Amino acid sequence: MARPDKKRKLLRRIAVVGDGVTEKIYFEQLKELERIKDVVIKPELPSKSSKGGSYKKAINTAKSLVEEGYDHVYCLIDFDTVLSENKLADFTQELKSINSNEITVYINNPCFETWVLVHYEKTGKAYADCDTVGKAITKYLKDYCKNQEYLRKKNLYKILRPQLEINAIPNAAFLEDNRAAKGNNYPRAEVYKFFLKEKIVNPKKK
Repeated sequence: MARPDKKRKLLRRIAVVGDGVTEKIYFEQLKELERIKDVVIKPELPSKSSKGGSYKKAINTAKSLVEEGYDHVYCLIDFDTVLSENKLADFTQELKSINSNEITVYINNPCFETWVLVHYEKTGKAYADCDTVGKAITKYLKDYCKNQEYLRKKNLYKILRPQLEINAIPNAAFLEDNRAAKGNNYPRAEVYKFFLKEKIVNPKKK
């Protein structure tokens, strides 16, 4: 009697939509270095055809990926663009329309570079813009810039990886303490929650 074929375990398909190229390259490098089992990660940029401001394009792209069959989509929002476009009320309303079982929105304030910075320091400083955060990063990564060639050649994720569990995640979590009492300009790096939710790391308590 023939043995029944074992069903191949289906891989979870998740996507990560960031506001810019830095996020896409970072998660491409994460995917390559971590080699996560049972999960397929797709880093993605917002669709140029999507209408609305920067955050709207990212969210619309996330919704499109859900329609394509992705099990879950993480949407990373640079909060400085929401504030500069005076779209806070619209953004808050947009979040209410999202199915949290399909899409998770993480805010980085002012931008993704805050996540890079907390790999090296615990901060509560309100940075004026992303360029200011970038300058703060050069204290630790002297030649840091958002140039694609630099990000790929240096392998940003690999450089930051040793600090991920011992510094970045605890420092980013610190920024969420008593969040309701903080103003809109207070720094934020919610992307740390991705690593916890997907069980990529086991953060060290500080």
